[in-house]
Amino acid sequence: MPRKNLVDILGKPLVAWTIQAAQQSRLMTRFAVSTEDEEIAEVSAVWGADVLKRPNSLAADDTTTISVIQNIHEEVRADVYVVLQPTSPIRDDGLIDRCIQKFMSEDVDNLATGYICKMAEFGTHNNERRQDLEGFFYDDGNIYVLSSEIVVKGQWFGERISKMILGNDQSFEIDEPMDVCVAEALLAHRINQRTGGAVEGKGRQVKLLAFDVDGVLTDAGMYYGQSGEELKKFNTRDGKGIELARNAGITTAILTSEKTAIVQNRAEKLNIDYVYQGVTDKLSVMNNLAAEVGVDLSDVAYIGDDLNDTELLGKVGLSATPSDGILENKKIVDYVCAAGGGGGCLREFVELILAGQETQVKARVG
Repeated sequence: MPRKNLVDILGKPLVAWTIQAAQQSRLMTRFAVSTEDEEIAEVSAVWGADVLKRPNSLAADDTTTISVIQNIHEEVRADVYVVLQPTSPIRDDGLIDRCIQKFMSEDVDNLATGYICKMAEFGTHNNERRQDLEGFFYDDGNIYVLSSEIVVKGQWFGERISKMILGNDQSFEIDEPMDVCVAEALLAHRINQRTGGAVEGKGRQVKLLAFDVDGVLTDAGMYYGQSGEELKKFNTRDGKGIELARNAGITTAILTSEKTAIVQNRAEKLNIDYVYQGVTDKLSVMNNLAAEVGVDLSDVAYIGDDLNDTELLGKVGLSATPSDGILENKKIVDYVCAAGGGGGCLREFVELILAGQETQVKARVG
C-alpha cells in the first residue's frame, strides 16, 4: 500500500493520528517523524511534529526499525526512545505515558505492546479449541520503548523485556487498503462511545461553528507587556482547526465579551467569517447570526468555558467546553474536551465534528 502514511482516515492523514497521540504525552521530552519523503515531512510539520530527515540508504523496503533508531541516536541523544508506528492509529488516551511508566518502574531494557495470539498451523493439532491453546505474546507494532543501551548495540530487545497487553482494537494496524475501512469504523466507534453518540449524530448537521476567546482560544491568563499593553497567547493548533472547519464548508464566528484589537487581528489572520466583540447577551447575538446565515440553532456548534456561555451552550445543537471549563457547563454540554483553554480544545472539537460528518459522507456514498 504505497504512501499509506498519507492516506485519509476520517479526514486526517494517517500519520496525524500518531502525531496527535504523541502531542498528548507528558513524559516524552521531544517527538519527531523520521522520513525521507518530502511530502510526508511537510504534512507532519503542518500537524505539529519535528521532522528528522532520513537518509535514502535507510528508506529501503528491507530497512529495519532498529537501524533507523540507531541513525536517530547519532543526531538526537536520549536515554529512552519511544517508537510509535503510524500504521497503528488507535491508542487510548494516556497509553504512551502508561507504557513509559511501566518501562521505568520495572527497570527493563525494552517494552512492547501487543496481545496474546492463540494460533497454530493447521495440521499440527487435532481440532484443539483455540481458547485452549497456550498462545504467545505478539508485538503489534503500536508502541515500543527502548533503552539507549540496546539501541547502541543494535538490539531490538534486551534480556529484560516488559509487555503491555492491549485490546484488539488498539492492536489493529493498517497494511492493506481494506484495513483503512476497518480502522475508520473502529475510530468512529471509539469517538462515538467517548461522546455518548452526540458528535456522530449532531456533528453531521453542523453548519455554523462559534466559539469564545478567553478560556477557549486562550488559557484565560492575563498577560501584559512592559508598557502595560495587553497580550494574549493563542494556540496554532486551534488556528488549524478553524481552517479545517472552513474548508469543510462550516461558517465560523467569534462571540466574546472582550473587545480588543488583538482578537480582531487574530480573526482576520484566520479568516473567521463573523466577529462579535463586547457581547453581553450571546444567545441574542447567536439568534441574529443564525438568521443571517440561514441556519437553525440546531445546526450550530458552540464551545465556551464560563458563566456567560452557559445559556447559549444549552440552546445550540452541539455544545462543548474545555477541560478546565466551569462545572456548570460540564454538566450540560454534549462534550467535555480533553484539552484545556488555549491547549487545542477548539481543534479537538472541530475534529470530532468533522469525524461525524466524514462518517455521514461515507455512509451516503456507500
